[in-house]
Amino acid sequence: MIDWEKVREDDDPDVYDTSGPYEEWEAHLDDVAGRAVALPEDLAELLGKVRERLDRLWWEEDKARAYATMLKACDGLEAIVAETGPEAARALADKHDEGGAMPAVAEALGMIEKAARARLLHYEHLTWR
Repeated sequence: MIDWEKVREDDDPDVYDTSGPYEEWEAHLDDVAGRAVALPEDLAELLGKVRERLDRLWWEEDKARAYATMLKACDGLEAIVAETGPEAARALADKHDEGGAMPAVAEALGMIEKAARARLLHYEHLTWR
């Protein structure tokens, strides 16, 4: 724990032992993640493979082709998000409006209520060209 009474504005942050607060913050994040909805294993694996494949494109010799491939993949991912995100967000928003379930929605998403509302609004109004 940091004794804030002893901290001066001009102090170098590295002179203080911040391991305790960092450990508490990491434990909090683990707790929040543990209460969030887990992705199905097959979906998490697919997303991981997409991420890995996109990362490997950075090392391709033909940079212009690699970058174009990345953007084409992003385009495909955006299309999927635009097709599924609005419907899922509206369904969650409807549940929230009916029963005041925003705390449960926020917990399932692993975020605070304000961030969950913003996420729902973002996806509710997402359109694809």
